[in-house]
Amino acid sequence: MIQWITFLLFSLLAVVSSLGVVLLPNPVYVILSLLSSLIAIAGVFFVAGAELVGALQLLIYAVAVTVFYVFVLTAVPWEKALKKDSHYRVEGVLSFPILLLLYLEILLTFSLGISVSPKGQIKELSKKFGNTEVIGSILFSKYFFAFELVSLVLLIGMIGAVIIGRKEAQTYDSNTP
Repeated sequence: MIQWITFLLFSLLAVVSSLGVVLLPNPVYVILSLLSSLIAIAGVFFVAGAELVGALQLLIYAVAVTVFYVFVLTAVPWEKALKKDSHYRVEGVLSFPILLLLYLEILLTFSLGISVSPKGQIKELSKKFGNTEVIGSILFSKYFFAFELVSLVLLIGMIGAVIIGRKEAQTYDSNTP
């Protein structure tokens, strides 16, 4: 019962924090809401028994990505960062029902005890080798291409953010007398 309540609390915190990411006008508050959402998602992973994924969520996303966003925020001038007429807010608010349906699906799966492998292959491998080895073997065999593709997309996004930050800084520097 405690596991169920903890799951609900972390899920509720993740949903509320995600709304803060979409709706708050101040970029500093948006980053804090993003950090809160990422920590809540890591909590959901810990409650679900995926300790490695929860730890990776904390290390990679909650720390590295948030620090990267703070770095980009400091590189972009405040006049550009405080722009309030963002056209992405509408898409964010419209995607909320989809996010809510996904959380309801997770909640239903968690409450019914539906297993990813009904025959228990993953649970058997996890008992034999451990959680880390099973995730590593599945990630680097069956999902290797997807893993490398996501790594490439993150690298391109990081390079693009640095280029945009540098362009904006050069634009504002050239306009000052």
